[in-house]
Amino acid sequence: MPPTLALFLAWCLIGWLLRTEFRFRKLRSKALWVPAILISVQGSRPVSEWLGSVGQNRLAGDPVNTLTFAVLIGVSLIVLRRRNFSWNLVVNENKALFLIYAYLAASALWSDVPLVSLKRLLKDYACVLAALVFLTEQDPASAVRAVYVRVAYILFPLSLVYGKYFPSIGRNYSQEGEPMFTGVTTQKNSLGELVFILALFLVWDLVETWRDTSRKKLQRAVRVLIIFLGLWLLIASDSKTSIFCLIVGVAIFWAAGRLLRMKHGKQLLISSLAVIICLAALDETFGLSQMIIRALGRNPTLTGRTEIWRVLLDQHTNPLVGEGFYIFWDTEKGNNAANALARINTAHNGYLEMYLDGGIIGIALLVFLLLNAGKRAIGRLFNHQQFGKMALIFWALAIIYNWSESSFFRLDLLWFTFLLVTINYPLKRSAARRHEVQVGASIREPQWA
Repeated sequence: MPPTLALFLAWCLIGWLLRTEFRFRKLRSKALWVPAILISVQGSRPVSEWLGSVGQNRLAGDPVNTLTFAVLIGVSLIVLRRRNFSWNLVVNENKALFLIYAYLAASALWSDVPLVSLKRLLKDYACVLAALVFLTEQDPASAVRAVYVRVAYILFPLSLVYGKYFPSIGRNYSQEGEPMFTGVTTQKNSLGELVFILALFLVWDLVETWRDTSRKKLQRAVRVLIIFLGLWLLIASDSKTSIFCLIVGVAIFWAAGRLLRMKHGKQLLISSLAVIICLAALDETFGLSQMIIRALGRNPTLTGRTEIWRVLLDQHTNPLVGEGFYIFWDTEKGNNAANALARINTAHNGYLEMYLDGGIIGIALLVFLLLNAGKRAIGRLFNHQQFGKMALIFWALAIIYNWSESSFFRLDLLWFTFLLVTINYPLKRSAARRHEVQVGASIREPQWA
């Protein structure tokens, strides 16, 4: 098939999918364009690359991308102001998150390039603002499901066409020279991340659609079709971390529903988490995971990642406060590490990346944030609040994914999704409670998962 014809047919399919979706449910809020654009950009590639930019100096950044995030931040602030948003309430309810953001902002003071560090943190803060735009909607859960599904309707077909018919866009080569299927992204792991995140929201939306018997069967069939397309893309990308995350996410989604039906489900979940922590501690002592990996015929070095970590730790960054937010790779130590790693400029580990940025203090604040997010996710699940299942899923997946990739405090789709489902917006509590009262007596498993 000629590439142009394939792309035309893909856009025809996308148009039909979006048309059926718009008829299925209407979103009257124009403000949802902000998170929709953010999700689309984070899930694919920077706007400048779509426009064919040849690239800019790393420190200076690309003006197109800077303008894009400036507009998203500005519009988000306007929307929140018009909705009488209270920053005091949000900060009080999310102290761990704002504490680490404050520390990372302060870390710019001891970085080599303070203004660049602050600019990058401000761009990352666009994730928080876009999440708050979602959470201030009248029905946040429905708005989130709809936007994620619509983004999947666009990016999945385009990834298929670009990967098969436009190799200059949809394929790339790894550092080792191996071909990669990248679709709308620039790297196979990025495509895998995009797919497993959107696929989990498609599964969630499919379950909710299946429960509503008044809806057309066409909507169910379309979601199943797109999920299978996502699975094909995931296999084509060969991103093992993402495949594992999707399996874990679906397992948690299923298990959470079973736990909600148990009399002591919460205690069982907490006990299971304690067992996992104990196994992780034993793994550090006896190397259980390496034995399992070898038994499966896999590389125990996580495809060379342990070598990357060793090189980075050998750079002897400031152990207490780090090098400053997102600036390590632009320092002399970072350049030395990149040269030793064949120009790789990522730690492939979110925890190590935080150590490079903020040292031991940054790691401690990150652990504090994750513990608070985990406690909140469990509470939301068993109190039948919004995003209960999704909060538990993406809390667990953020912890897992950042062991082999870097996502924390980066312009990354998983990081945005983690913030979205774990940020607490107190003004929606009454709405969530009303929903619980309405459905709790008649439905054993609440609609807002």
